Amino acid sequence: MFLMLRKNLRTEVDAARLFSGKMSISHIVALCLGLGVFVIPHAANAYTITITPGSRAIYLQVGAGGYSGFYISGGTPGNNSTINTVSVTVPAASVGSGTAQAMTSNSSVAQSPIDGYTFCNPPSQVYIGAWSRPGFGGGVATLTVTSPSSLTSGGDTIPFSQISWVMSGNGDVVFQFPNGTFTGGTQTLANFPANTWKEQCMTFSYANTVVPAAGTYKGRATYTLSLP
Repeated sequence: MFLMLRKNLRTEVDAARLFSGKMSISHIVALCLGLGVFVIPHAANAYTITITPGSRAIYLQVGAGGYSGFYISGGTPGNNSTINTVSVTVPAASVGSGTAQAMTSNSSVAQSPIDGYTFCNPPSQVYIGAWSRPGFGGGVATLTVTSPSSLTSGGDTIPFSQISWVMSGNGDVVFQFPNGTFTGGTQTLANFPANTWKEQCMTFSYANTVVPAAGTYKGRATYTLSLP
């Protein structure tokens, strides 16, 4: 299975647009699953921190990010169009066995952009983090993930619900986002009060409880941070 992350990492409005309405940024995660005879190449805890208030802006990072430096030392956010992938190859003898298959990513992000702490363990984990700074307009930002109903390989399909994730992170004691399974729709992961930053590390797995035709199955999930 192959997971791809597309990013528009930061959106900001200037003073003239401060109250112009909803802001939204998205990252896309693409998934691909290999089956049958095919070989497919492929000191901090998780917590909510308070960031300095300022002009209206939101930031979302899934996998590779756009921060220049680290937040605590004056780093600044930017955009990154990289699309990361998460994948797994299921051996022919194991297809449909019910034994979950661990997925790995091509993301190399290990450090938190907050302070440089080595928080995630690539390639088995994918960093996810976001912050919301609503400015004078206020408002609570919402992080969601949207997936299609199926991964596809030509005319063959696998339910997207075969893919799940577990949230963790080095030194974790408090989890800011829930563990879950893709539902083939939109799922809410977290809310962000004014001037807060949340982060975690995602570990993806394929349930392997169906027996589809051999092939390379692909799909995308979109992570979106919205501020009304």
